[in-house]
Amino acid sequence: MTEVPFSSLCRRFAGQTGWVVGRGPTGFRYEELAGASGPVFFINDAVSLEKWLPAAHASFFFAHDRSMGDWLQSPSLRSLPVLITDQPIVGPEGDSRPGLLSGADDPVLAKVARAIFYRGCGPLDRASLLDRGREEIRDSRQLYLANGTIQPLLHFAWYLGCSHLNLIGCDGLPGVGYDGRLENRSRSSQHNAIFIRRRQEILLRRLALPRTYLGTPAHRIRMIMEARADPANHDRLRGWSQVLLRQFRTAGCEALEASDRLATGRGFWINGTWPALEPCIDCLASPAHLALIAAADALVEGGVDVGLNSAFQALP
Repeated sequence: MTEVPFSSLCRRFAGQTGWVVGRGPTGFRYEELAGASGPVFFINDAVSLEKWLPAAHASFFFAHDRSMGDWLQSPSLRSLPVLITDQPIVGPEGDSRPGLLSGADDPVLAKVARAIFYRGCGPLDRASLLDRGREEIRDSRQLYLANGTIQPLLHFAWYLGCSHLNLIGCDGLPGVGYDGRLENRSRSSQHNAIFIRRRQEILLRRLALPRTYLGTPAHRIRMIMEARADPANHDRLRGWSQVLLRQFRTAGCEALEASDRLATGRGFWINGTWPALEPCIDCLASPAHLALIAAADALVEGGVDVGLNSAFQALP
């Protein structure tokens, strides 16, 4: 196997539009990828769509989980794998599935002709990675990673110099699974879609990288949120709940309902319907909302029994 130097890709596609292809439901016609004019980045099983690209078209394959190893064993794989070497455990909370690689010498790479390797940890503080210049990222070989495979991919696209991204199947619609046209060779399932979308929006804003979502299906978003706390913090929680209601109402959430069930131990409930995912994500990723979440997290870290739990479901 030939390791393609990470440093050789810095600004390689400066000024070009990148195409990011995920596995979510989409109305996009995949055969139109044949007309993509810039580099194409595939997430996990979406790499099956590389068949629509011209033979010499630049494309990259991002994956984290061991279940994606079959794609690396495929002799027909044309996209260049971009793989993390220092994340041996990945997956949803409580899931101890091994990561895709134990290192650059992992046997799973036996049939791979070429690959690029990166890492999450290194000389640069991980919290500062999105504030670093491309040359610093080049020298450290570090990419930003939070709660999804798409995050280091987006950071990599920026590192390559892409000035705009078209995203397909990356909407983060919750509870709808994957596009039925795609092969699910990994037999994996959707997790935390809306929170991955929130994180990718925050990342794109930090990188000042414009994006366009293509093929987004028509939808609405049903939201159910519960805020709970021990009796000593009920007043604090009621205050937060009023702040949340104002945030949601201002951002365009419809049919908002609130129910104070703290006295019965069932928390403060907020239900509503968003006309689309975009305003929901804008609200969830806003500095005001993130500050409230951070305040709740700080109390939890301090041993206070308080929590904000939410569930979202995409509706036709």
